[in-house]
Order: sequence, then C-alpha cells, then structure tokens
Amino acid sequence: MKAAVLNVGLDWGTHSSKWWYSVSSDQHDLNGEETQGPKILARVIDSTVHRKGDALFLFHERSYGPAEIRDSHLKRLLLSDPMGANYWHAVREGLGISLGEAAALILCTMLSDMYSCLVAEGVELADSTKIKFRYSLPNWTDSTPDHVVARKRMFQTTVVATCLLRQHGWGSLPKVGEPVSLQGWRDRIREAQQDTEATRLMAASPGSFAELVEQEYSIAGYSWRLAAESSAAGFMPLNHLLRNVSPRSMAQKHWVKLLVVDVGAGSTDAGYFISSRNVNDKHLIFNYLPPALTLDYAGEKLTEMLREHVRRTKRRDISRAEAETMKVSAPEEWINEDFAVDWRKRIAKSVAEYIFRVPDQSRLSEAGIPGLKIVVTGGSGVVEGLDTTIRAEVYEALFNRPEVPQAVAGRTEVIPLVSPINDPVDAARRAVSTGAAHPSFADLKYTERMEGGEPVIYRVQNRWV
Repeated sequence: MKAAVLNVGLDWGTHSSKWWYSVSSDQHDLNGEETQGPKILARVIDSTVHRKGDALFLFHERSYGPAEIRDSHLKRLLLSDPMGANYWHAVREGLGISLGEAAALILCTMLSDMYSCLVAEGVELADSTKIKFRYSLPNWTDSTPDHVVARKRMFQTTVVATCLLRQHGWGSLPKVGEPVSLQGWRDRIREAQQDTEATRLMAASPGSFAELVEQEYSIAGYSWRLAAESSAAGFMPLNHLLRNVSPRSMAQKHWVKLLVVDVGAGSTDAGYFISSRNVNDKHLIFNYLPPALTLDYAGEKLTEMLREHVRRTKRRDISRAEAETMKVSAPEEWINEDFAVDWRKRIAKSVAEYIFRVPDQSRLSEAGIPGLKIVVTGGSGVVEGLDTTIRAEVYEALFNRPEVPQAVAGRTEVIPLVSPINDPVDAARRAVSTGAAHPSFADLKYTERMEGGEPVIYRVQNRWV
C-alpha cells in the first residue's frame, strides 16, 4: 500500500510508551473511513532507559536485557523538578545523558518501532506522503512556572526528535532492544539542536497551553502538534457518538457532552468535550474546554497499596508486575478493602471538582441535549468499580451546580470505550495514541469557555421551540 497520509499518535507514559497509526491511500479521506491501522498489535515499550557500559537500550515490556543502570519514571521529572538541573546539559549520574537526551531517545525509539511495523505490513512512504505526528501532552495547563517550563521541555523534545528523523532518516533511529552509543547519541542531539529550523522553533516555544495545543509545527515535510492527553483519549468515543446520530433526529440530539477520565500509571487527566454535528451538511464541530490540571495520583499508587496489602495479609512479597496483574484480573480479593475504596474516591472526587467548575455555562445544563457521557480510559481506568464511583461523584457535582437541573444531572452515564483494539485493557491503555492518530483529530478545537450561544431547537407538542 502506498500511503498518501500517515497520522501517528505517540504517547510517552511514566511507565510505558505506546504508539498507533492510521494510514490512507486517499489524502482526502479526512473522516477516517478508508484508513487502516496496524493489523498486528505491537508490543508496548517500557519507558525505562537502560545502560550497559557505554550503550543505552530501551525494551518492550517484560522483555528486559542485562543492564547495569535502569532509569525509570523519567517523564515525571519533567514536572517534579522543572526549575532544577538544565534539561539538555545536566548529565544524569547513572545514565550518562541528560533528561532531555533521554526523553528524545524514548520518542525516537517509538517512531522507529512504528516504522518497523509499517514496513512489516507493506506500507510504503513516498516523498509525497503527508506525515503528521501527534505527541501526547499531559494536562499541564497552568500559568505557574513549573507548568510553563514542563510544557517548554516537552515541546523542545518533539522539535529535537523530529529534527533527528529529518537528519538521519527512519533507518538510523534507535531500535527497541538494540544498543545505542551513549556518546554517539549525545553528539546527534547536539547536531539536531544546531539545526537552523530547530533553533528557530525552540527559541519560540509557545507560552500558554492553548497556544501549544492549537498550533501545528513542521520541519522539512514532517508536521506535528501536541495533543492534550485527555482530549486524545476521548476522541474516538466522541467521534463515534457524533457519527452515530440519525440524520432525522431532532436538532438537540446532534450535540454531545462528554467527560473523559484518563487514569494512567503516574497521573490522572480529565477533560470535557462539548461538540456537535451540523444538521444540514453533517459537518462535525469538535470542541473541548480547558482540561483539569494533571492529578499526580493514579495507577502506581494502587499498585503499591496492593503490594502492601498482600505483604500484610498473606505475609509474602509480590513484584510490581504481579500487582499490576492483580489490579485488572483478581479484584474480588481486594476491591472492597478500605485502601481500594479510598483510591477510587480520591480520583472520583478530583474529577467531580473539575466538572463542578468546568466553564460551560451554556450546554452543560441544557435539558434538550442528551445527558453527560463519561468514558474512563488508561491502563488503570479499567480497575473494577472506578467508573461507577466517578459517575456517582460527578452526578453529585452536577446536582450541586445551581444552573443544572436535577433531571439533567440524573441522565449522566458511563459509556464503553470505542477503539480499533478488541482487548478492553489494551484499548484503554492505548486510548491516547489511537485517538491522536485519528485523521480528524486535527479538527478538534480548544475553547476557553462556553457562554450563551445559539439556542437549541427542539420539538414540543408538534411544534419547534
């Protein structure tokens, strides 16, 4: 297959990194009706960077090679210490490279892994192929110095990764499981940073969250944008809800209110969509409002609680991998324990606080529009009982918003995740990458608030109101 358009979603996570692509032979297929994704589900990449001697490695999950140094949770350092050591020049004691160099290594390895899949599945990229990357961005939405610096670091990393691809080509990118020369990698980074176009882009790093997610950037035919993780995770369900409305439905049925909660390993991100479909021409209008600030509380907290629970009740130690398996396959052993209840409630209450304050003064309370839908994604989003706990807290928050009628709050419901991946756990884990890779994702618009707006038309007793 010769690709006319290639859309790639790249989700660098605290513990694991996932990618997805959609490819089309028709550059006008903007709705994704003729696109195809990977036929074989690629293995997830572990986000830990390994070092042995003067070589660096990344591996697929649970298939690690021998290493003297393992540096994990690197993404968390983007936010936890943004005002500390220099991102690009401060060498980490164990790895021998900086945090920025490690981040670029992970992104480039994801690109290489994705390209290997393209080649294996017979997809051909030509000079005329439009290649579009969407790199995940946590909900670092604030104007505080730590969020500003974290956004800048993430943006600069995408510039360097894209420049490295342009300079060296797909075949020279780091590959999963293969050694990368430590000094050679540092030299490549310096070369990329000295590139004229990269220097210009890095010097003009966008300031606000809105500026960063709304702009598209490009270097020598490769274009990319930053995708807010909550918006990417909920995009496939949003698109499905809008396209499934019958053309004969009343006008208010062409609106969708969707709350997405993405619960990963290291953090929880929530966001709110208010989108519609034009009744006449079926044109989809995708809007999302400012997402919730990233909550530094998610799956790894539950993992450690489970390990402690087993240690206390069964007098034995289990590995993190075993605890991860317990989270999704044996909930009956611990689901009603106090620590599990508290874990669910803490996440649910943070989501409820967000929806209570979300700046939609127009559609959220509208009785004619179908009730708020909730979709829960992320590897820890599938933990039993989390979705119902979130629904209960969100209902309470809506009920307490003065402008929201009780009947509207009562129609809040959890919906299943729509995904090209059949396995529910894998689908939830890869929701950010699959959503970001959708051809229509670039149509999603960031809106600061919803106030007033056009009236909703609906039919009452045989007349339009």
